[in-house]
Amino acid sequence: MQWMFSIALVLVTTTSLFAADVFDRHISKDLKRALEQPPLKELSLNDSAKLKRLAPTVSSPCIVVKTDEGNYAKSLIGWGLRKGADKPTPVLLIERFVTYRGDRSDLTSAAGKDVMLFPGFGFNFDIGQVVPAGQGADIEFTAEQAVKSVGDAVMVALNGSALLPAEKSDKYDPAANEAVVAQDFAGAWKVDVDGRWKGEWDLTVTDNGKITGVFVSDELQNRYDITGQFGSSPNNLRVEVFLANAQMQVDGYLWTKDKSQIAGTVMMTNRKFGFHAVRVKE
Repeated sequence: MQWMFSIALVLVTTTSLFAADVFDRHISKDLKRALEQPPLKELSLNDSAKLKRLAPTVSSPCIVVKTDEGNYAKSLIGWGLRKGADKPTPVLLIERFVTYRGDRSDLTSAAGKDVMLFPGFGFNFDIGQVVPAGQGADIEFTAEQAVKSVGDAVMVALNGSALLPAEKSDKYDPAANEAVVAQDFAGAWKVDVDGRWKGEWDLTVTDNGKITGVFVSDELQNRYDITGQFGSSPNNLRVEVFLANAQMQVDGYLWTKDKSQIAGTVMMTNRKFGFHAVRVKE
C-alpha cells in the first residue's frame, strides 16, 4: 500500500482555509431543505462549473446526499489527476464531508476530509468509507468522470448558500466597552476541555440575560445544545453542555482586559477538568 503515501495530484479545484466557516453553517435541517429540489442523477465537471459557490472563499462545489440509510450528508468535491507511470488517472477528491444521522439530526455518523475516488469506486457516506461497486455506495465516480448517485441515495448540488440566513452587518465589538457586559460572551469560541473534548462554542445572549448556544465537536462535527446563565460576577458564566450521554457543567471566567479568552473548570461524571476557550475572529 506504499502508493497511498506517494500520491501527486493536480487538482482542478481547491478549498480555501476559510471554507469550513461557511461549510459548517449548513446543518441537517438545511440539508433536508436542499433535498426538496429535483435530484441529480449525476454531476459532471462542466455542470459543477456552472454552480455558484458557497462563498467567494470557497472554490469547490458542494453536494448534498440523502443516503440509502436515511442519513444526510454534505461534501465539498474536486476533480483532479493522479500522476502515473504512463499517463495521469482522473480522480475525484472528497475534500470534506459530514454525515448527520437521520434519527438524531444534531449527531453525526461520519466526518472526514481528503478522500480520493478512482473511476469505478464509490463512497458510502453512512460509514465514511470508499467501497467497491455494489457494496453500499451512495455516490460513484464514473469512467466518464462524473459523480453519480447510486441505488436509493438521492443527490443534489447547492447553487450558492441561499439556504443560510444573511450575515449580520452590525457586528458587536467587545472592545467597545471597557467594563465586561453580557454581550461580550456572545459569538464563536474555539474550546479545548482537558485536551479531550475540542470544538467550537457558538454562544448567544438572550434578551432576558440567559446564555444559549451550540457546541460543535471537532472530531465528528456533532452538535450539542448549550444553556445557562451568568454567575456571581459580570465576567463569570455557568452553562451546561448536553452531550449525547453526559452533561458538562461549565464554570468559566472571561478575561477582562481584551475579552478574547475564557478559562475555568468543567465538571462531568463527578470529575473536574480544566478548559480554555479563545474567541474566533470574524
